Amino acid sequence: MAVQKPPTRQHAITAALTDEEHELLEAFAAEQGIEDLTAAIPAMIRELVRLHDALWEAQFARSTAPLDKMAKQALDEHHAGMTEDLDTDSL
Repeated sequence: MAVQKPPTRQHAITAALTDEEHELLEAFAAEQGIEDLTAAIPAMIRELVRLHDALWEAQFARSTAPLDKMAKQALDEHHAGMTEDLDTDSL
């Protein structure tokens, strides 16, 4: 059975931009081929989220070496009999 998404609602906001922020928004809109600046704001937010997610993925990918080292150490200790089962009943 397919899960239905709730209807998309639109929310209006008013923003005060500095001259520099306005110029950045205009440049982004031009780069994206967006003529209406009000349409550029949601597009910019989506782009920022996409870039943030890509940055997070890249940072996470670079962080695997320390995790791999800790996992190998834990497995080595387990194979050497230096670990014991967790007794969840005593928690």
